[in-house]
Amino acid sequence: MKRIDSLISLIRSMTKSERKAFSLRHGDAGASSDRRYITLYQIIANDNVTSPLIVKERFLSQYPGGAFDVEVKYLYSRLTDMLLQQRYGKDVHTTLLTDLTKARMLFERSLFEDSFDLISSVIRQANRLGLHEILLIAQKLELELLQNLDFNDISEQELFDKHMLQRKAIKSVSLITEHASLYDLLRQRVLHMGAIHTPDEMKMMSDLVMSEFYSFSSEPEKPFELERNHRIFQAKYLMETGDISGALNVYNSLDRLLAEYSEQPASSPFYRLSVLEGILKALRYARRYDEMEPYIERLRQLSDNAQADIRTTALCLEFQFELVPHLDRGEFKTCRDIVERYRKQLFEHESHPNPVRECELQMYLAIVELVSGNWRKVSRIINTAMVNENIKYLPMMRTVRLIKLMAYYELDEHELLQYEARSITRSRRNISFATESMMLRFLSNSGLPPMQRQRLAIWNKMKPTIINLSEDKHERQILLIFDFTAWIEAKLTGVSLDRILAERVKKR
Repeated sequence: MKRIDSLISLIRSMTKSERKAFSLRHGDAGASSDRRYITLYQIIANDNVTSPLIVKERFLSQYPGGAFDVEVKYLYSRLTDMLLQQRYGKDVHTTLLTDLTKARMLFERSLFEDSFDLISSVIRQANRLGLHEILLIAQKLELELLQNLDFNDISEQELFDKHMLQRKAIKSVSLITEHASLYDLLRQRVLHMGAIHTPDEMKMMSDLVMSEFYSFSSEPEKPFELERNHRIFQAKYLMETGDISGALNVYNSLDRLLAEYSEQPASSPFYRLSVLEGILKALRYARRYDEMEPYIERLRQLSDNAQADIRTTALCLEFQFELVPHLDRGEFKTCRDIVERYRKQLFEHESHPNPVRECELQMYLAIVELVSGNWRKVSRIINTAMVNENIKYLPMMRTVRLIKLMAYYELDEHELLQYEARSITRSRRNISFATESMMLRFLSNSGLPPMQRQRLAIWNKMKPTIINLSEDKHERQILLIFDFTAWIEAKLTGVSLDRILAERVKKR
């Protein structure tokens, strides 16, 4: 990954206030040589250039023979330093960790009392906020500095009590880490193993669930973060096994838990957004569209008086879950109206979405253009989504490229289609959806038979496979983004896509 790509992503993620702060600090650089990194910043920030090649070309046009890579690294360093300073006092993790660094610096300058006062303050705050990792770091630093002073002015009982508190923090960190690792294993198995078909696969999943439940139940004192992780694990497992009602119950209990501990950093707005997203995904999975509106309204309320990145994420989720019920039902005109209503808000907000969220946003915009018949727009939108090299490894990117292939197919751009299809095939890793493989085979064919009878024969041959895919919980992950099998059916049967989607929703 080239540093220039990271630099562009970093600048695009900055809010107006962050850009203003950087300009105030560095905008008055004097000498010409000192202004080179400022010029580079202005090319990306003010001119909104996203192509690394264009950025380099414009920079070298102003400074022929300039050390472009050196300026990129220097600007990147300046920006990250400034952004880190901006977080102090706003982000509790940054603030407390910075205070611990200050405490060590004060100790090294023989300001022992000030150093221990600062460490004690960090310990109190970390303990109150449930920040067990920071608490452990602070306790370890305190004991290290006391040892350097030969435990002067501290009794054996006081030292013993400090070690007991440290062991308690270690136990909490160990429990939370264990549950986080079990959740990671659950996600990995779901993504790679897919639907459970064999007794061995069922045993693997059951063993994992029982390990998590036993570990959680055996602990008498349950920190908030441990309780939160347990419910997240339950919700994910129930979602993947198709128990949508159970998943919704757990998500709602998790929502209440986060509200109860709203002052804890582990109950930040990002976690609450994540829970609301989980509830909305579960409702969509169950096709319970009428129940989604109250939670969409919660997204709007959560974004009120929130910081810019929270507002942006909430807006993206609000757009997505207002759009998808109509997309699922084949109501394409309503989809276009929703896109137009949100367009200004989505692309003229103070803070850009993170690259993953922005890619997802562009993907849904491309789908709306695809089903609306604006196939040339699809390619332009997808190219925008694929600009950021940081997210090229995501499974979602294969879905994005599939949508691009569908646009090529509609435009009869067979050479481009074949080239892109080969590229996707080469880049596929162990994880793959059967739906993707089927779409690649279908799109790679030179064309459909001219006779309707022949097309129907192909459809009748594919229909059993498509029915199996629609019932596979693993495949539902990609079919919930867009029902690619309905698009194939429309091409082979001649029935309009909107009608097919509407009929499928009614059947479910």
